Amino acid sequence: EEMKRKDRRVYTAEVEEALKEEITPMLWKMTRYEGVILLKLIDRETKYTAFNIIKLYRSGFVAGFYQTMARLFGNNLKLEYDPKGEDAMLEQIVRYYDAGLL
Repeated sequence: EEMKRKDRRVYTAEVEEALKEEITPMLWKMTRYEGVILLKLIDRETKYTAFNIIKLYRSGFVAGFYQTMARLFGNNLKLEYDPKGEDAMLEQIVRYYDAGLL
């Protein structure tokens, strides 16, 4: 059975609030480079950029606002993960971690 639009909005708001409470303190302590890695790993794991996730669950307007804020602070919510290109070293680290070698 598909969720009603209102129920989905309420559920999304609850999940968003829980995530904010858990993750926000950690995000404030991150360096810009750690933020870039996080954005790329989000894309790696979900196959969606952070921008697309926000757009999907909130709206294009909200995603655009957060993208503008990210750009003001030197980041980009539209970063994509490239395991064979610029993110090859990060991919190797993730694979070692998944294999229990790190």
